[in-house]
Amino acid sequence: MGERAAVSEQKTISGYSGRAVKPIALRHILEMAKNPIMKNIQFSGIGGIETWRDALEFIQLGCRNVQVCTAVMQYGYRIIDDLLLGLQLYMQERGISQLSDLVGEELPRFITPTDLDRETIVFPKIDRERCIGCGRCYTSCMDGGHQAITFGDDRQPHIQGKRCVGCHLCRLVCPTGAIGASKRIGKADKKM
Repeated sequence: MGERAAVSEQKTISGYSGRAVKPIALRHILEMAKNPIMKNIQFSGIGGIETWRDALEFIQLGCRNVQVCTAVMQYGYRIIDDLLLGLQLYMQERGISQLSDLVGEELPRFITPTDLDRETIVFPKIDRERCIGCGRCYTSCMDGGHQAITFGDDRQPHIQGKRCVGCHLCRLVCPTGAIGASKRIGKADKKM
């Protein structure tokens, strides 16, 4: 059984926090920020923020501030210093002097998952020069994807286009960045 809390000899199971809640929190911020009814509301980002990059994601979706709780409990208050320094360096590299210049800057590029293009596909493309034959893409696709990669005696992954749905899980797990993206094609043109 998971973590349990006991109060006055009574037990309960509750709570959901930390990194696991971040995608859910970002999705809610996105949906609220895209809703015309909420255009004059200021948002505060909270949920799974541990690094300055996490904070930046919330800010770029439209949050004017962020809140950090679980990460402070896990790593201590020093995490706030790292968060501030990281954001300051990022802003300096981009030549940005005010944090408000980052608020909502990525919002126009985002859509909700229900609005994604479902009529086209982008297949992964393997750079044989960079591939080290570790098999991580194969394992991830077999166990967590669509069983669209074979891994032969040549110790090289081979994408089976008829099975591939373009999820790009293989790209996410590749330790050398050897898997890129091909051009977008219509699903009717799917051959491979």
